[in-house]
Amino acid sequence: MKKLGRGVIKIFRNDKALFLLMILLFIVGTTLALHTFLHFKGNGTTLYIGYSDIGRFSGGDPMSLWSSGGYRTGGWKDMIAFPILGAVLGVMHNLYAVKVYLRKGKGYAYSMVIVSLVMGAILMMVLMRLLGEI
Repeated sequence: MKKLGRGVIKIFRNDKALFLLMILLFIVGTTLALHTFLHFKGNGTTLYIGYSDIGRFSGGDPMSLWSSGGYRTGGWKDMIAFPILGAVLGVMHNLYAVKVYLRKGKGYAYSMVIVSLVMGAILMMVLMRLLGEI
């Protein structure tokens, strides 16, 4: 842990742009986690936990590939994956970026943080689609 703390201080002193990207990643992850708690309708009879335009094969009928896409439903146990995903994205990816910075250098750390930010943007779009079409 001390090594990670020293790594964060080193990033803060030597590379302000990476530090700001890491703060942005933390904000995106926190927003993703809070968004799920505040906007999913937990008191309803059905929780929508996923959406796909791509149908899944559900039998011998070839047309079932086209007609079986849509919402997946579940309960609170399934829904808890979204806040966990936000926490992992916001906190754990930042800790991993510090580790990558210390071991591989700033180029790899930049790549890792940028890919994580893109993942966060995609996840937010998926959530907006889930919540906007309910």
